[in-house]
Parts: sequence; C-alpha cells; structure tokens
Amino acid sequence: MAKQEREADKYVKDKWYQNIWYHHKAKIIIVLFLAVAIFAFVYSSLTKSDIDLYVIYITADPEVFGERISSLETSVGIFTEDITNDGKISVFVDNIYIGANHETDQVYKNKERIMTNLRAGTCFLILSDETGLEYLISSDSLCLLEDEFPDTELTGYYIDLRETLFFDRPLMEGFEGNLYMALRQFKGTIAELNSNSLKTFEQSKNVFLNILTNRTINIKPDEQN
Repeated sequence: MAKQEREADKYVKDKWYQNIWYHHKAKIIIVLFLAVAIFAFVYSSLTKSDIDLYVIYITADPEVFGERISSLETSVGIFTEDITNDGKISVFVDNIYIGANHETDQVYKNKERIMTNLRAGTCFLILSDETGLEYLISSDSLCLLEDEFPDTELTGYYIDLRETLFFDRPLMEGFEGNLYMALRQFKGTIAELNSNSLKTFEQSKNVFLNILTNRTINIKPDEQN
C-alpha cells in the first residue's frame, strides 16, 4: 500500500515555499533582475560588432531614408582605418534631429543626447546641415581647425563637404542639401584625461584630414570616382 502523506506534512511543505516568497520576495526579484541584466550585457558584448568610428550627424529633420545614412557610413568608411583590427571597417552614423518644427521636449532630449556623447568623449567627428552647424557653434562645442591642423590652411570651425571631392563618388549621388564636417573640441577638456578618448580623437582627426585631401584608406572598385 502506498504511503499516504499526512496532511500536517503537506502543510509544512506548502508553508515552506510560501515563507520563502513572503520573506525573500524582494531579494528574489533583485537576483532575477540582475541575472537577466547580466545575460543581456554578455549577449550584447558577444554579438555587437566593433565600431571603428562613431559619427554624429545633426540635422533639422530626421533622415527618413536609411540609404542616405548607409551611403554616409560607407563613404566615410573609405577614409577610415581599421583600429579594431577585425579586418573590416565599421562606421556608425548616428542621425539626431533638432529642428524647431518638432516637439520641444523631443528636441531638448536630442540636444541632451548630443551633449552627453560629446562630453563623454565617444564622438569627435561631426557631420551636420545648417541647423546642426549653428547649434554646435553656439554651444562652443567645436575646435578651431587651425589649432588642430597648423600645417594646413584650414581656419574656422568646419569645412563644407560640397567644396571637396567627397560628393564626387557614386555613393553620394542624389544626396541633397549641404553637408558640413567639424571636430569636437578636445584640448582643454576632461576628454584629454582619457586614453580611449585620445585614441578616438586621433582617429577622427585622421579621417577628417583624409576626407579633406581625398586620401582613401580602403576602397572597392565599384566605389571609385
């Protein structure tokens, strides 16, 4: 005959599970949250591709055509070195809009995101339209080009890429409007104290000068002029 479980024993076991949840509910939730967070972080670290260059592209309106962003990433990538040594060039162009025709709250958040990235030293090469350029100059975010490139004739805070050979490539055909390129201020900022920021800044300076002088680092046959 199967041994029948006493009601008292069953009560004790049920109470044990109930007590664990009752007394340690907060701890259990925290542990589960941390476990999920750690898993997400590890998964992201293992699957994300390394970025050779992060570029902020500031415009009045959001770029609705993904092909234009892809064209920018590929075009800038032609002048970018493989600093991650993974055998491929990865440029990420982050389009952030700040035009007055959009909701004030969202524009404020976007401007905060721009400043956060610039202060953190994660981005030094900046592309923009007229609206983005005006904002950057008014916020004293840009370096004087004559200070960073004393052996050139560069002056001011930016260059107009329409006056370079950057738009002569097939990838940039159909790209309307002006496109300006600038560098985030580095000297005299807290970013000077960070070795990673210094590496990013030097990479950005090299790409800036490569684009200006049309010095290609890596180029495919179908990307020739």
